[in-house]
Amino acid sequence: MSNNFTIFVVQITKTMGLNQNQLFNAQETFEDFKVLLIRYKQVKDDEIKLKSFFVRNRNPLWDLTNAKFYKTGLLSEEAKKVDKKDLVNDHYIQRSKGLKFVFSELEKNPNMDLESFINLVRKYTSTVKLSKEEHSKVTAFAKKNPTYLNYETYVACGIKVEGLSDIILK
Repeated sequence: MSNNFTIFVVQITKTMGLNQNQLFNAQETFEDFKVLLIRYKQVKDDEIKLKSFFVRNRNPLWDLTNAKFYKTGLLSEEAKKVDKKDLVNDHYIQRSKGLKFVFSELEKNPNMDLESFINLVRKYTSTVKLSKEEHSKVTAFAKKNPTYLNYETYVACGIKVEGLSDIILK
């Protein structure tokens, strides 16, 4: 590793709380997405190809967002009442749909730096805790209403997550 990257790793791990391995994974995903930006531009106006593109490329976001840094710490009102083993981390914007936002921002700023990318991923792919029962409701509703983002589904299903609107409005 170069000295500049090592200094950057120390700075970013202190300010963001990511460990060196998590930072490495974010960097690799960022580099992959910059390459995939070419393909995104080719398919973004074709609904079928775009959906397929997002489905194929959402798993790296799953891998990244398993880090505590990407968990909001927010719990639904129901999640506060149930046992921890009955909780689920739910992306308040589905990964495939979050990818749409991430690639749209990458297209606007293809020269963004790693820290901006990490913050972008955090904004569009972080999680809240729901009860398993709530998660089942969200999943069923989302299948019937594919245009809804998960946080919109929460409202439609009567699921309250205090503080989520503050994150969404940022």
